[in-house]
Amino acid sequence: MSDEQEDAPRHLPFVLGIIGDSGSGKSTVARGVRELIGPARVTTLELDDYHRYSRAERQELGLTALNPMVHNLSLVQEHLNLLRAGRKVRNRSYDHTDGTFGPLRVLDPEEVVIVRGLLGFPTEELRAAYDLAAFLYPEPELLFRWKLRRDTKSRGYSEAEVLKSIARHLVDSKIYVLPQADRADLVVRYEVPEWDAPDTEVRTTLTLRRAAADAVRSNGIAARLGEHGSVEDAEGGEVIVRIDSTLPQTVVDDWGQERFPDTYASASYGMYQGDEGDAGRLVPLAFTQLLIADLAQKLRRPAQPGSQGAGAAA
Repeated sequence: MSDEQEDAPRHLPFVLGIIGDSGSGKSTVARGVRELIGPARVTTLELDDYHRYSRAERQELGLTALNPMVHNLSLVQEHLNLLRAGRKVRNRSYDHTDGTFGPLRVLDPEEVVIVRGLLGFPTEELRAAYDLAAFLYPEPELLFRWKLRRDTKSRGYSEAEVLKSIARHLVDSKIYVLPQADRADLVVRYEVPEWDAPDTEVRTTLTLRRAAADAVRSNGIAARLGEHGSVEDAEGGEVIVRIDSTLPQTVVDDWGQERFPDTYASASYGMYQGDEGDAGRLVPLAFTQLLIADLAQKLRRPAQPGSQGAGAAA
């Protein structure tokens, strides 16, 4: 077999962006979506791998990781276009433990490519490279809580270091990261009724646009939520889905077993890091993971003549 035949695309992958500020829950959501679809069918692209500078170099330059100058956005665009076409890409990897870069690695796109990071679609040109663009948007109190918890419990930072980092990130987040919510097909908004309310009282609101909104209108979510949420049409063709913190686990289990019978396991979804670094579970989070995985399966691009299998959809 020739090199050209070996590199020929097997299918047109579905490119799913899970984007949000540092500490917004991207890894948690992406992990659940990947497990539901099936790890063998998913390739994950980490946008941190496209940093231009190491952590030490960023600090010397006085730049946060949220600043577009830190990211090689032209290479991100090139690689997303290649992955969308079913082609392999090569890039170095970023190591969060010390903020340096590792060796080159090859990404071979499977049926779904999950793109995870801070700046996934800061421009309309980059936005066009995604079949489904999701943006995670915790309210400030929750984001502060989750980032502090993650960085102290999982990444070895002191509380003082995290607080200093958050203060430096606030302005860049407002300028560069949060505006991406306006370009997303799905915005996941997390809120608490009071600033000191526990995570178990988090209220989840999903705003869906374009094809994602059409898909939700026809998949019976309102009936599933019952009295524990609502689905309503909004201006501009949007659909707003509200999920109460009281949503019963049985609702998620029934949907998961029906939609993903080969991969859904009740104890695996909705898992998150608790206050003490222990594992906790949020039913609305599991519901959100299911919804995103469901959309990734339904919004498919038709296979092109001569390609093997089907890819994803705009």
